[in-house]
Amino acid sequence: MASLRITFTSTLACIGAAAFAQHLPEAIVETKVFHHPRSGPYVEVNTAVLGASVAHDRTVGLDQAKVELLVLVEKDAAIVDYRKVEVLGPPRIGEVAPDFLHSETFALPAGEYSLEVQVRDLNGSDTAFVQKRVLAIGTPGTVPVFADILLTASVGPMREGLATHNGQYMEPYIGTYFPREKTRLDLYTELYGMDRAVGADSLYLLSYHLEVHGTGQVVGNFRNSARVKARPVEPVFGGFDLAALSTGNYVLKLEARDRNDQLLATQELFIQRSNPVSYDLTQLDALAMGSTFADRITEPDTLVEFVRCLVPIADDLERKIIMDRSRDRDADLSRRFLYSFWFNRNTADPEGAWASYRDEVARVNRMYGTRIKRGYETDRGRVHLKYGAPNTVTDRANEMDAYPYQIWHYYRAGRYTDRRFVFYQPDLVTNDYELLHSEVPGEVNNPRWNLMVHSRNTPQNNVQSTGVDSMSGERANDLFSIPR
Repeated sequence: MASLRITFTSTLACIGAAAFAQHLPEAIVETKVFHHPRSGPYVEVNTAVLGASVAHDRTVGLDQAKVELLVLVEKDAAIVDYRKVEVLGPPRIGEVAPDFLHSETFALPAGEYSLEVQVRDLNGSDTAFVQKRVLAIGTPGTVPVFADILLTASVGPMREGLATHNGQYMEPYIGTYFPREKTRLDLYTELYGMDRAVGADSLYLLSYHLEVHGTGQVVGNFRNSARVKARPVEPVFGGFDLAALSTGNYVLKLEARDRNDQLLATQELFIQRSNPVSYDLTQLDALAMGSTFADRITEPDTLVEFVRCLVPIADDLERKIIMDRSRDRDADLSRRFLYSFWFNRNTADPEGAWASYRDEVARVNRMYGTRIKRGYETDRGRVHLKYGAPNTVTDRANEMDAYPYQIWHYYRAGRYTDRRFVFYQPDLVTNDYELLHSEVPGEVNNPRWNLMVHSRNTPQNNVQSTGVDSMSGERANDLFSIPR
């Protein structure tokens, strides 16, 4: 089947680079499905490798990473297509190891497939990064439909051997997280079948905008629209300057409407923006206040509790302020900080953002609270508040030779996709499950998590470095690899 390979440097501002190499390769995998008018559907598999997670070695005089990338496409347990390539990262010329990106394109008939991506560090550990997911490919029917939204880091003239759309080369922007230094969001997609819906060359309205996640409220001037003549395939380019977009969760939405304003096709993508307003500790007391939601909180203990429950989603400076306010119990500064915290995240509706979070804290307290800890103070509560509720939870409370444990699976955890958390309960008494292992950078990473889960009946907890030789241990690995 047809394949296009591209290998190029990507700054991946959405990820950042750690200051040290990790034990296992770390990568982010994205798939985008498009349809060629003659050859049919095809899928782009974009794999971004974090440079700090792989070893760098001298290659022809340059300090570079080298990985083996294997992409398998299966259907009904049979391999339909695959790619196995060696990818050389860009030269390392400074302290920060550069991230790099590789893309493969597969022409596939419509249907449901299993996609597996493996990344093996050829300069380091033999243990590979492995990610599996379901890949569903449809085909345009009788109604108009958008392709997936491709976020782009750069667009340029077509070059031989590189993947293109509409005659242009496009470098994907991997992830949907936009930090402060990323000042633009650019997108590309395609709209199919509008000529059949409204008639060839008939005018229709094509638009895209940003709206607040959960409310549907369109954000300020972050909207664009145009009258377009209908044709079989309509390439859609768009973008926004993000400098004025405040921190928050948003939905990028595209719509196609006919002359009667009837919605005929829509496509959307969840994005996150981090654009914090800097806190000036010396001027926090000068913040203009009035009849805000924070001013209405007068009970001192309630105010302290409301500030403390922000810890799971606060940054380092904010956590310091929270600890200071918890100690000095300065009610006025606490109110100012509480209001600033939520204004910083949602300038349009800080009270609404706080109310939604407060409801989630109440839910977390009910679900994970113990006799000595509030729910938001537990590991599960913190993870729930920071990354949202997991998409699936595997709860194994009664394995024969294991401590009670849970595996949480997230389709998206912050800026990362397809990540897992493992919690266990070594005391066998409380409801306080400890975080044992996570695939999210910055969280606890423990490759021996399964050994520790199954150390319940090991004399003196003498957990060896060998694998867990039991049916229960194999089941735990299986549940981790393929969440139920």
